[in-house]
Amino acid sequence: IYLATEDPLAIKEFESNKPPNWTVYISGPTFKSSGNQGPHVLAIQTEGSDGLEALAALLVSLEANKYVLTTESNWSRLINELRKNIVDRR
Repeated sequence: IYLATEDPLAIKEFESNKPPNWTVYISGPTFKSSGNQGPHVLAIQTEGSDGLEALAALLVSLEANKYVLTTESNWSRLINELRKNIVDRR
């Protein structure tokens, strides 16, 4: 299972409720923000590594055969559009 989310609570909940025989690989938040900072501040603080990791997570996500996505997430909507128009189109 590959879990890609920016929500630390979702990661915690998924891990605590998964069957014991599942192997889960997680792509999630790597940098703890202090306060209400914009993405430009985090890009500077992480020297772009968060953006690079996000692109890598997107590429890994597109290799999946099955998806569980939410329409409330911009990231999920992006993956779904790429999946429908590029990956599943093949």
